[in-house]
Formats: sequence, structure tokens, C-alpha cells
Amino acid sequence: MLRILLFLFCILCSTVTLLAQRPSRSQTIQIIPEEYSLIHHEGEQALLRKKYSEALRHFKKVLKKFPDFPPALRSAGACYELMGDFENASHYYEAALESNPYFSRAMYFEIGNIHYKSGRYDLALQCFEQFDSLLIVDSKQFTYNGFEERGIEEKYHSKLEASKRACNIALDSIQFWNIQGVVNLGAGVNTKADEYFPFLSNDGLTIYYTSRKNEFKDEDLLVSTNEGNGWNSGQNVQGFNTQENEGMTTFVRDGRTLFFTACQRESILGTCDIWKGKIEGDEVYAVESVKGKANSNAWESQASINCDGSMLFFSSNREGGFGGTDIWKCDRLANGDWGEPQNLGNVINTVDDEEAPFITNDGKVLYFSSTGHVGLGEQDIFMSRLEGIDFWSLPVNLGMPVNSSYRELGFFLSADGKTGYFASDRAGGFGGMDIYHFEIPDVLACEPITYVEGMVRDSITGFPIQSTVIIKDRQTLQTDENGRFFLCVEPDDTLEIEIFTKEYYPYKRIFPIPEWNNKTFYPLGILLDPLFKLPVYQEPLEENTKFVSLNHAEGKELKHNVLFDFDKAELKIESIKELEVFLDEVFGELKVKNVEVIGYADDIGDDKYNFILSEKRAKKVGIFLKEKGIQVNKVYIEGHGESANGQADWKNRRVEVVVFLVQ
Repeated sequence: MLRILLFLFCILCSTVTLLAQRPSRSQTIQIIPEEYSLIHHEGEQALLRKKYSEALRHFKKVLKKFPDFPPALRSAGACYELMGDFENASHYYEAALESNPYFSRAMYFEIGNIHYKSGRYDLALQCFEQFDSLLIVDSKQFTYNGFEERGIEEKYHSKLEASKRACNIALDSIQFWNIQGVVNLGAGVNTKADEYFPFLSNDGLTIYYTSRKNEFKDEDLLVSTNEGNGWNSGQNVQGFNTQENEGMTTFVRDGRTLFFTACQRESILGTCDIWKGKIEGDEVYAVESVKGKANSNAWESQASINCDGSMLFFSSNREGGFGGTDIWKCDRLANGDWGEPQNLGNVINTVDDEEAPFITNDGKVLYFSSTGHVGLGEQDIFMSRLEGIDFWSLPVNLGMPVNSSYRELGFFLSADGKTGYFASDRAGGFGGMDIYHFEIPDVLACEPITYVEGMVRDSITGFPIQSTVIIKDRQTLQTDENGRFFLCVEPDDTLEIEIFTKEYYPYKRIFPIPEWNNKTFYPLGILLDPLFKLPVYQEPLEENTKFVSLNHAEGKELKHNVLFDFDKAELKIESIKELEVFLDEVFGELKVKNVEVIGYADDIGDDKYNFILSEKRAKKVGIFLKEKGIQVNKVYIEGHGESANGQADWKNRRVEVVVFLVQ
């Protein structure tokens, strides 16, 4: 746009001179009547006001009378170029030079640009070469040789080598990458607004993306689903968007944690910061700034997290870069915070802008967008491979048809590594930036990775266990409240897993890991055997069961309540003392038939949680009895105690030891 407007300024400054000057030695200049000269001038004024259709009508009025008039042909071509109609633009530009090959030397470069934008790289290269060869010709040979045009020629000459290299890259990439084509995601996702920064769920059926209606509106996060008949209309993610910008998103591959760009919020350090949140379905919650040193008082944005969540890549214009925006990396520390950011160096970063990084599952291939590396258009997508510790190879342009003469941004690779997604404002879309996808050729593929989900549970009750999981020669993990942990593992590898946790026998096993499509997690079921191993029944006691206190020894049963603190399962010292007194009296004086343990929890929380807490409490008491040499015959679990009968909550935080006596 700037180039064309500069060219229009040159026309305005030189049209009168052009129409009145004498013929050069090589060409005769066509002189038109003043009436049509004024019409042409009105067209130029409309063109500068960006009234392209109005300007085109004036130029065509001149061309109807004088079809070979070069200035009107060039101006009409500029109208079409600004309207995005490159076919007509090249037609009028070429007609101007056919009418007068020495009309303008700069136009050879401009026609090359038009061919380049249209994907005709061989023709573009020919035009650039022709422009290059004409530079040795005396400028007096060209009819349009004012000072302004010589300035444009110098600017074009400075871009010439890069333009020729871009053509050669495009021609080579078409043959080398063998990318068959790109496909627009359709009207469910793409609209007249800008849609970009796609991120898909592992099964490929849900897509999250950023949308912006226009330059005056804020960015929002949208979500769309695919039920087999194409993408549904995108909807705002619930509880997430604000009146400020919510930018590029990325998930840890376990699907539980979301990273995104937050701007103009309270507590951010710079213009924009990297934030995170928990995600469940289409809802995001527990939103907060990432902890550690990833954010600064500069602009941080467009985070990409590696497969297991241990490395964070992002764009920033903070101090210490090479110019514009650079790509940086942070490692996660042992406490979960992000460490000191490291610039990826001048192999990746340039004096211009590098942004929108994406790291592959294997952590060895980095995709990013750049305006600084030699490209095919305004901004292209590049890839670089990790060839050592923090050493990245020279970036390679993905070439056509992924990159074009337009802007390409925000690459994403599907969980199975077979499909690439990106955004582009190329012609033929729905308007603005649209999201496209394409099949990844083998030459671009990264090493396969299997997403592994481990679940640690009690072998008797099936309840989840929070524990430390040791992956021998790899890492140590903590399971979450659901007994879950997540790993990214190379196929055909093995995992040697050890778990040592209180109240359970030590666990050790080797798991072979196959290649997996990652639409679902490869499951590892880990069952720990409890030290106190008894059958557990998740059912209420029989209605006819009755208890009497220790003072009524003539009854059939005796009981003792062991009380616990809220949300705790540890035996209190006073409870241990009371239980010891109870046991000494019972087993010292009476004949015992069997012993049962009943665990209760109060009615605060959901049933699943209460059952787990009750089971933990009952086991604590069961282990205590076992250590005393007392055989326990049965364990009951009651989730809500007797709150329905009006008992206070604290009385339900208990375990009952029931002793059945021999009659």
C-alpha cells in the first residue's frame, strides 16, 4: 500500500510534465487534449482519496478515447492492485509497457510484484531480471524519468535480490515440500472479521481461536466444534472474554491448562502479559498471571507450551533482543514458577519481527512467523530444527502454498502430527484473516510422540490416590486430586515406574509404550495394594443393626467413636488414647466375635469426595487395629453419616469401631 501511494504521489508531481514534454530519442510520447488531461487528473485525485472505483471510471474514460495512453493504463492498474484484483492490474501494467516499453523502468519491478502476488513466480522472476538488466540503461531513455521515479528505482533495487530469492524459494518449495494444497475451514469459523491463532483439541473435534471484528474492536477467544458435518458457528468461550484483548491461546497437551495473552488488565506488568487458566469443556476458570519471570514491563504474548508443560516459548519486545519482537523461552522450575527467559538467538530472531512460536510434540521443531527472514510476502511461516542443546538450525520457509504474497500467521500442528493449521489474509477467503489447514508432508513431519495418561488408584476401592510417581531415569511427578499424571513419551520406549506411598505396598513395574494417534490418551492403569487390605462395601448398614455403649456390656455390640478434624484423615493423639483405653477394656475382659470399622464424613462436598475421605479415615483406624494385633473383619463406608437425622456435622467426621461379642 505504501509503495503504491508513493507511486501515486510521483504521478501527481509529474503528470503535467509528462503530458507536455518532448519525445525522447527512443519513443514518441502521446499527447492528449487538455480536456482528457483534466479527467485523468481528477482520477488521480480520487485515487489518492482511496476512491478506487471513482478513479477507475475517470481513467477508463480517458482510455476509451486513447486506449494506448500509458499514464492512464498505469493508473488503472494501480486501482485494480489496490482493490486486490491482480489479474486486471497486471493486464493494465503490461499494456502500458506494450504501448511504450520505455515508459517507466520501475514498472518492470512492479509487474514482477503483481505476478509474485498471483503465484506466477516464473513470470515474476523474469520481470525482476528484466528490471535488473535495465538498470544499466541511461535514465534519459525513459520517458518518465523525474527525480521521484529515480528514488523509487533505488528502493526497488535494494529489494531486488531478496525478491529474486523469494521467487526461487517459492519455485523450489513447490517441488520440495510437496504440499498438495491448503483448505479454508469454512464459514463456521471464518467470517468477514479476522480469525487467527487456531488451537485444536487432541481429537481434532474442537477448535479454539482468536477473533477480532476490526482494528477498533478487542480480541476474543472463540470455540467451535465439528460433529462430522463441518465446523459449527464459533461461540465466545464462557467466563473468559472481557472488554480488553484476549489473544493467542495454547494448551498443555493434557488438555487441562490454557495459556493466553491478556492485555490492559489489572496486575499485568507490561502492555500485555502471559496468563493461564484451567479449562473444562468450553469453560475457563482459575485465571491468573503465570508466576516467575516470563512477564516483564514490556510486551509478552503468543505463548506456546511444549508437550508436557515444562518449557514456555513466547514473543516479546523486552530489552536484550535483536530488534522488533523476538522469540524467547522459559523453563519451568521445581516449584512451578517460570525461570529467567532466554532469547533464542540471532539464528531465529532478526532486526524485524518474529512471533507466534509453536513447538512440536517432540520439542525439536519450532514453527514461527517472521517479517525478517527472506519470505514470499508480508509475513511468512518458517520452521527450524533443534540440532543440539539450545542450538537451532537456519530457519526454512514453508513455501507455497502455505505461504503466499500475503500475511501468514500462527501455525498449529494437530496432536497426531499430520495436519497443519494457520491464518492468512490471502485472496479468496471470507474477509480479513481466515484459518486454513493442510496435510503435513513427510519431509516436514516431526518425530512421533505418545500422550500417556496414568491413573493411580486403590486396588480395592478404586479410589484415586495422590502420590509421588518416580519415572526412573526421567523425572518425578505428583498425581493430582484424581490420581492422574501425564507424560509425553517416544513410541517403542519403556517406562519404569516406582511408587512409594504411605499406607500402600511399594509399587514397581515396566510399561512398554506403543505409537498412538493421540486422539485419546494411551492409558496406564496403576493399582496400589493397601497395607490394610479388607473388603469395603459402599452401602449403608442394615436397618436392624443397633449399638449400645460400653456401659451396657450385656448387649451384642460395643462401639467407640474416633473423631477427626474437618477435611482431615489423620488420627489425633487424644483419639488414639481413647481408642487404646476402649480396646484394653474390651479385649481384656470380654470375648470378641468380630470387629467392624465404619467410616463417615460430613455432608459438606460431593458424594465422591466424601466416600474417599471416609475410606481414608477407616483405613487409618484399621491399620491402627492391625498393628495392635486385632483382626478386622469388615469395613463399611458411609458418605454422609447421619446428618439426615439432625446430627451436628462434627459428629459425622468420625470412624466407628464396632465390636460384636460372643453371647
